[in-house]
Amino acid sequence: MPEVIVYAQVDDGSINDVSLQAIATARALADGTGATIGAVIAGSGVAALAATLFGYGADAVYVADDPRLDPYVAPLHQKVLADFLGACDVSAVLFPAGTVGDDLAPCLAAELNAACVLGCDNVTTDGNGLAMRRKEFDHKVTTSFRSRGNALVIATVTDGIAATPAADPSRHGDPAPLDVALDEVDGAVRILKRDVVSKTVHLKDARVIVAAGAGVGTRENFGLIEDLASKLGAQIGATRAVVDAGWLPADHQIGQTGSTVQPDLYVACGISGAIQHWVGMMDSKQIVCINTDGNAPMMKRAHYRIEGDVTAVVPKLTRLLEE
Repeated sequence: MPEVIVYAQVDDGSINDVSLQAIATARALADGTGATIGAVIAGSGVAALAATLFGYGADAVYVADDPRLDPYVAPLHQKVLADFLGACDVSAVLFPAGTVGDDLAPCLAAELNAACVLGCDNVTTDGNGLAMRRKEFDHKVTTSFRSRGNALVIATVTDGIAATPAADPSRHGDPAPLDVALDEVDGAVRILKRDVVSKTVHLKDARVIVAAGAGVGTRENFGLIEDLASKLGAQIGATRAVVDAGWLPADHQIGQTGSTVQPDLYVACGISGAIQHWVGMMDSKQIVCINTDGNAPMMKRAHYRIEGDVTAVVPKLTRLLEE
């Protein structure tokens, strides 16, 4: 039986990207300890996705394919996982952090009497057990945890904990079906309606991002940002202040409560650079900052700095790109 289990979350018919990062994290743990990696996938119609998990690094794949498991309800997935893990020799279970993972992991840990750490940005082994790290207090404090003895550890891992692995076509195997034993009590809670806002932008894969902060001034000024982004072939990002003001939809938000991005070029327009935003784009390869405040944190961290008003500087940059 595998010693490290990853819960492979399915979103919109495909495997969640952070789940693949969790498999890469588990793979690194296994390479140092000799453990094997198992992936569990649960839902309705998920059997077709299971085989791909071998290519991403899983040694074994376990499938709970049942229409009662979709849409997600915590008690049902908890029951399936608890039954499965109770029969395994497991040292750790990794979930992708997020609405599902952070909901399911504590419930499962309570039932299995396991340790639980949410929001880990690093999971390693030091020979004496698992060592986990997470950021707290708006990323002002780093807290480290270590497992004790042979205790089962359940953790959720954040976006960016590892590079998303490329599928290896030479890795393959036969998924193993899991028995889904649910009764009426398990299914007492039902989802009656679920409205999901469709994504209009995919920031994680963007090579160039033009991001706007409160310094843009008004919603009307976003036409300047859009023109620059168009000339650069860029996606448009935003700070939380911009989203809260209703100037852009939430899927444009970058930072602690938004997307984590790693573009080749990040143009920060009117962004002061608060830590909540910085942690979402700090791995950008080149950062250009446009701000009236030369002492703003983003100006100090940027590779290139333009001190000036966004409404004056951005149109000039756009015209230069047109020449």
